[in-house]
Amino acid sequence: MNVKSILAALAIVFLLHPAAAQVLAVPDPLAAEDIAEIRNIILGQLDAFKADDAEKAFSYAAPNIKKIFQNPEIFLHMVRKSYRSVYRPQSFEFRPVERIEGNLVQPLIVVGPTGITETALYIMEPQPDGSWMIGACIMAHRPGEDT
Repeated sequence: MNVKSILAALAIVFLLHPAAAQVLAVPDPLAAEDIAEIRNIILGQLDAFKADDAEKAFSYAAPNIKKIFQNPEIFLHMVRKSYRSVYRPQSFEFRPVERIEGNLVQPLIVVGPTGITETALYIMEPQPDGSWMIGACIMAHRPGEDT
């Protein structure tokens, strides 16, 4: 997936969920502590998915995601159906954090349960208390591979 496709996907996320666009400014440059916290949040959510702990997985979601899905069970059901690669990854690897159209994006290369490699683009949102939450996750497929 190229940058143009990623930007189009982000635009759709923010058009469908305008609250997602109303986030705090992301500091520049991003501190190593923030990068570590962001990765720990994603790891925590992946561990919660592995344990089928809907409440814990939902706790890492930003307020706009919580508003959309309303409760942990609905959220986990959606992840099971639409995000199989992050729900049950065989393996994963963090890539460098990127800024795309002012959004902080943590790419995660994921080998899903079927062996297909995808990139999970985690859009991270800073919170008023200085913490981070997951504002969205967009799955990008490598060119030439079917999912």
